[in-house]
Amino acid sequence: MDTETDSLVGQTLGPCRIEALVGRGGMGRVYRARHVALDRTVALKLVDQSASAALRDAVLAEARAAAKLDDPRIVAVYEVGEDRGLPYIVMQWVDGEGLDARVRRTGPLTPAEALAIMRETVTALRAAHAAGLVHCDVKPPNILVDGRGAVKLADFGIARQAGSSRAAGESVTGSFHFMSPEQALGAPPDPRSDLYAVGSTWYFVLTGQMLFPGSPMDALVRHREELAPDVRLLRPEVTEKTASLIRRLLAKDPAERPQTADAVLREMAAVGMLLDTDSSGSPFRILPAPPPEVAGMAAMATAPVPDADGGRAPAAAPAAAMTFGPQSPNPAPLPPEPEQTLGSRRTFLLMFGLLGLVAVGWPWRSAVAEDWVAGAAFLSAFPLLLTFGDRRALWRKPAGVALWAGALACLARYVGLPGPVPPLETLIVVSLGALCSGGAVYLGLWGTDAEEVLWSRGLAPLGGILLALAALTWSVPEGRGWTDVLTAESPRIFRAWWSAGGAWRWGGLAALAAATAAVRRIKTVSQKPAEGRKLNWNR
Repeated sequence: MDTETDSLVGQTLGPCRIEALVGRGGMGRVYRARHVALDRTVALKLVDQSASAALRDAVLAEARAAAKLDDPRIVAVYEVGEDRGLPYIVMQWVDGEGLDARVRRTGPLTPAEALAIMRETVTALRAAHAAGLVHCDVKPPNILVDGRGAVKLADFGIARQAGSSRAAGESVTGSFHFMSPEQALGAPPDPRSDLYAVGSTWYFVLTGQMLFPGSPMDALVRHREELAPDVRLLRPEVTEKTASLIRRLLAKDPAERPQTADAVLREMAAVGMLLDTDSSGSPFRILPAPPPEVAGMAAMATAPVPDADGGRAPAAAPAAAMTFGPQSPNPAPLPPEPEQTLGSRRTFLLMFGLLGLVAVGWPWRSAVAEDWVAGAAFLSAFPLLLTFGDRRALWRKPAGVALWAGALACLARYVGLPGPVPPLETLIVVSLGALCSGGAVYLGLWGTDAEEVLWSRGLAPLGGILLALAALTWSVPEGRGWTDVLTAESPRIFRAWWSAGGAWRWGGLAALAAATAAVRRIKTVSQKPAEGRKLNWNR
């Protein structure tokens, strides 16, 4: 403690007798004090003398506005004044601890406990926003949990009227580790900035880690430029609905976040926040993996946990100085997490593959020679589908080359290569078809410009059409016109293919490919491999 702090402890300031320093913040210090007239313990916050006069006046004005808030989830403001040149705010004393201290003491919270605390926090913000106040400093140390488990939002010392301009000489205040990008850049106070801080805090209490660790300036830049990591990478048991809400709260653009605290509360009350559900009754729904083993949870609880200022501290470290009172006793045990449904993704995919092969393979018992013509056309056109989605996936390039080679192999099988040399016109057409099909694969999967991808999507079906034309005119009799043969052969081959069930065979292959792509796109609750995820067989 510095000399000024030592001199204040034991003295009377305003209506209070100061007993002990319990915390420091960016705007001043918090003391435990005794309100002499009321004979009760209070929290006394002093605004630093180094703050500009305009800033000190603004803080006191906003504290007076916060004193009008009447919500049991908000730390009450009793009195505002100034004594001996020191502006002070007399607040309710909370006999508990901040969320940062709780996470350091117990480890990351369970999804159920985190949801309950964040729901109370958002409810408190709803009351503040309804009064036109933006908190501007929502973070774990300012969310207090008392010995009975009640949640209170503290420290409206830098709260601002929504849309107000900054005072002259006023700099950006708050914690850069939890602050929204627009607030860090000095934008007017916006309730949606508080909701961004709710997302940052929710991520912290679930994982025990900052959203963007590092120095405050590093965190400021990363909040502005980097996408927020998925909370399920560290906590795979968190449901998809919860992870989705946190992700949208952390959107860089305020317009992409939930627009009001009421909207967030409605989502928090929705089915699926603690247990993945699927009202469609589909068994294809991927559910999260079961919680880690008890030993794993114990190891996580004893591991070092970053504190709210970016440092690291043992899990059993004492509460941070910013708490308004002693640590609360151990919280009552929460009900166990709901058990997951049975079944595995690997089992489902195996069953799906077997059924698909049987369903598609059965019609191929009656395949005809004309199916090779269809194979040359379809396999040449299929690579255009690989240009959608993430073209950087390693499997797409060999798959595209295999489809191109398969198209040429179907052509060779139909015309009986090696065999007689076809007419010159057919050689030109087959060369152009092979170039178009191969070029579609190369431009679509190795190209770097958007124009190359568009070209590949046009060349793929063109290559298929040219290869099919080459197959139809490969054996043009001597003295017969190329176009005459094409006109006569095309209807005949199509009728033969159609009457033999070719549409069922190739349509089945297309359906199997589409179903496989759909299964690949089923979202798991983590970006990690879906090994061990559970399928909802019990719908």
